[in-house]
Amino acid sequence: MDLYSAIINRESVRRYRGESLHKQLLDMIDEIVDHSRPLVEENRFRIMRRDVVTGEDLIAAMGGYGRILTPPHYLVASAVGDRAPLVDLGYRMEQIAIQMVQLGVSVCFIGSLNREANVRVRFRLNRQARTGAFLIFGHAAETVPGRTINAVIRKASGGAAKLEAKDVFYDGSFEQPALPPKALMKLIEAARRAPSANNAQPWRFLWQAGTLTLFVQKYNPRYGNKAELQEYRYFDGGICMANVALALEALGIPGDWELLNTSTLGVPDHPAALEPLAKLKLS
Repeated sequence: MDLYSAIINRESVRRYRGESLHKQLLDMIDEIVDHSRPLVEENRFRIMRRDVVTGEDLIAAMGGYGRILTPPHYLVASAVGDRAPLVDLGYRMEQIAIQMVQLGVSVCFIGSLNREANVRVRFRLNRQARTGAFLIFGHAAETVPGRTINAVIRKASGGAAKLEAKDVFYDGSFEQPALPPKALMKLIEAARRAPSANNAQPWRFLWQAGTLTLFVQKYNPRYGNKAELQEYRYFDGGICMANVALALEALGIPGDWELLNTSTLGVPDHPAALEPLAKLKLS
């Protein structure tokens, strides 16, 4: 599968065949992991590939494991750093996920922000490590019951309902949503196909003076009421940024993301409910 098609056609799979992937394929995945590109160079990134062992109690670690059926493998990733570790983590993990999809491997994120302390202990991670989500992977169950279960669970979680481009894109100001110009349509399409916790889709884009600025909602009810769950906006924002960066690569368009914060000079005017995350300068 070509890179852009992998971004657009990727779906979260929740029922797997159960058998392990071939060693050659696992070696290729290890190579992908080793070459994921960072968003913040100085952050320390660690990733472990684990096989699911029969009888292993993953429910305590993953929480939503009961909605993932017979997965053979998963990745435990963490980032340590003072600058946007969750954004960086989402950015790296989505690159890995999309390249797995290119290889014909099915994937699914399982969020871990509400149990980070337990994950750190279970997998012996640094006390400052941020974990964001597990990445489940393997071959999807292709039987009729398997495909049906995947579709039902995806629909029940809201994963099949994506916001339209006109609902997340603004041209010039935040006065009113707009359709992206033709030159940006494929990038915004890649962005809106990004997965997010509980399908929250927190991203909003402002196109102004040749720069695309990404904002995330400070509060999204789909994440839940706990403060730590609202931090999914950073991990999901990083995933979204990765989709755009990969789309740029696939389309041969030069451009780079630059992280922002509320004190960055030159951030466009925006509603108080939004938080600036990054800007993309396009040639």
